[in-house]
Amino acid sequence: MTDDARVPFEEVQTAVYTLLNGSITGGLYDEVPPSATFPYTTFGEPSDGPFEARGVKGRMVVFPFKIHSRDAGGKYQCFQIMNKIVELMTKGKLSMTNWAEVWKTYRIGNVWRVEQEPGEAYQGGVVFMIAVCRK
Repeated sequence: MTDDARVPFEEVQTAVYTLLNGSITGGLYDEVPPSATFPYTTFGEPSDGPFEARGVKGRMVVFPFKIHSRDAGGKYQCFQIMNKIVELMTKGKLSMTNWAEVWKTYRIGNVWRVEQEPGEAYQGGVVFMIAVCRK
C-alpha cells in the first residue's frame, strides 16, 4: 500500500480530541459511556479519499461531530457548542506525528429536534474537511 493510500483516521481523531477535549461544554466521546451527562459531543463516522493539489498527495478526511443536548431553552446550547468547535478547529493546524495538515475547512452544520430519544431535546452536526499528507 502506498503512503498516500493509508487511512489517517486514528491520528486525525487523536489530534482533534487533544484540541477540543476540555475546551467545549460537556464531554467529547468516541463511544458514549453510561455515566455521560448532557450536553456532550460525539465523533461521527469519518470518510476519506485521495487528495492531490499543487504536487501534494495525501488524503481528504470528512470529519463529522454530533452534539447532544437536553437544553429546554431550545437549540441555543447546540449553537453555542457548534460555534466553539468551529472556532477551535479553524484557529490553527492539527498536531500529528505521521501526518501533516495541508488545510481544513468547516463545511456544514445543522441542528434538529429529536423526538424519539427520551430526555434528549436537540442534536447538532458539524462537518469539517481536513486535507492531510504524510510527513
